[in-house]
Amino acid sequence: MSSVFCNRISVKSGKGFTLIEMLIVVSLITAVAALGLFVSMDSFRSYHFHNERDTVVSTLQKARSQAMSNMCFGNSCTNGKPHGVYFGTKGSYVIFQGASYAARDTGVDEVIEAKDAAATITGFTSVVFARLSGDAVTLPQDTLTVTDESGKVSVITVTPQGRITWSN
Repeated sequence: MSSVFCNRISVKSGKGFTLIEMLIVVSLITAVAALGLFVSMDSFRSYHFHNERDTVVSTLQKARSQAMSNMCFGNSCTNGKPHGVYFGTKGSYVIFQGASYAARDTGVDEVIEAKDAAATITGFTSVVFARLSGDAVTLPQDTLTVTDESGKVSVITVTPQGRITWSN
């Protein structure tokens, strides 16, 4: 009788997992992976949005810095000139030299590619910063709004004194 009992124990204590145990483990792993994917995709979108906003702000700051430093690019340039940014082209921003985008010296344009082509920018299409002072001299409206496809919004403000601030 003890040999029969030992055989039953050895059969029941066989190594391995049942199908139900395997299904439970696979479903738990799938649930954790799905949650991680959801969280990481939201972080990824947020990163792209903030990266685009930072690109716009950096472009504005660079143009203002060039104007305040009285920089002048090109062979025929002897005195400093105003510098500005043009936002009218989707997917890129242009740092230009001159009193306006239309009257700029096209040979020294610096094109900055957008990091997130899906983001939209509304507000003014160009701004020019005065030489030495950095004042915003051609500013019909003082805000730019950066919006991405998920609805995140950041407002960038340029004051008449050239100060650049942003939200979110």
